[in-house]
Amino acid sequence: MKKLSIIIPCYNEQDNIVPLFEKLKNIINLDKNLEIIIIDNGSTDKTLNIIKNHLLYKNKSIILVRIKKNIGYGHGIMSGVYISTAKYISWCHSDLQTEPKYTYDAFKKNFVNLENQKCIIKGSRKGRNLFDIIFTFGMSLLSSILFMTKLSDVNAQPKIFPRHMLNLLDNPPNDFSLDLYLLIIAKLNKYNIINYPVLFKKRIAGEAKGAGGGGGINKIKLIMRTLKFVFNLKKYLKNNGNNST
Repeated sequence: MKKLSIIIPCYNEQDNIVPLFEKLKNIINLDKNLEIIIIDNGSTDKTLNIIKNHLLYKNKSIILVRIKKNIGYGHGIMSGVYISTAKYISWCHSDLQTEPKYTYDAFKKNFVNLENQKCIIKGSRKGRNLFDIIFTFGMSLLSSILFMTKLSDVNAQPKIFPRHMLNLLDNPPNDFSLDLYLLIIAKLNKYNIINYPVLFKKRIAGEAKGAGGGGGINKIKLIMRTLKFVFNLKKYLKNNGNNST
């Protein structure tokens, strides 16, 4: 069995695929006991072709999952999670704002914790602008109040957790609330959440698809969308049970 599966969803990331694969090559060279699952999440640009044409795609550590129609961020990630085979599962983004090596580093540094306690590992972003820091704090505070548990930097990458936790993820959401859902389920089931500091960079190419990016009207839309995610997840968990043990 592989030690770690890294799921990376890609949606219209044609300009980021080559640099992403160069970063992944470095990780694979460090540890052959990795499983990297690339999700083409219904891309409408050249993302899929670039992935298939890259030499690293021939590496036995790389698995490609193609989703013809984009249903959502959460659906894309979980499509990779469900076919993963490693003892520990993780995901991170393909935009390189948080480099995939942080996933491997966080796993190695916290391997003993993962082996010996109920815990998940999550990123804690450093180097963000003031608006994003305030926004993240506000959303984390709101989520903490609504779910009556302490949360911080919910959308930070990576996320790393043991395979046995999949038994608790009953019908996870398809949208960007997946990260929040994972943390809430972990908290409800008394998993310790360990933060791992990661440097957050500007995008080198493409547009942000989810909880970040843009200015002015886009920021307002982001706030409204995130509020909707939070309240929908509260309703979702109420309707589906809280999965606590």
